[in-house]
Amino acid sequence: MSRDTTTGLKFEEKVQIQSDGINLSKHKLYAYLEKQGIDYRDIISRKILPDECYLVDDSLRVYEKKFQQTGGSADEKPQTCGFKIQQFRKVGAALGIKPEDVSYTYVFNDWFQKPEYKDMLDYIKTVDGCDYFFA
Repeated sequence: MSRDTTTGLKFEEKVQIQSDGINLSKHKLYAYLEKQGIDYRDIISRKILPDECYLVDDSLRVYEKKFQQTGGSADEKPQTCGFKIQQFRKVGAALGIKPEDVSYTYVFNDWFQKPEYKDMLDYIKTVDGCDYFFA
């Protein structure tokens, strides 16, 4: 069975979170690091491509968009926010950004408002630097 991610990609394109700051979304983050003389491999072992990421003053704001309309692997991905914020804080530190000034926010569609996601949403709120909202 093949995965159809078309609707999710449309959601990512349609939902624009922010427009201020330096846009470091997807591969732009690593191009920016390189321009700063920073090799990401000295910081993290593998690239993480943020759907949207902005350097605003002395903060790094990362947004991950999740669209779901049936049960599947996207259901479990938000449970990795603790690891993701840790990785982005390492990147932030290399740019001189304090850990508390790095945020990782999920942008969910309404699918994730179902009662069976309550524990996951509660968990995200407990992870320092992580949050979510619905678009």
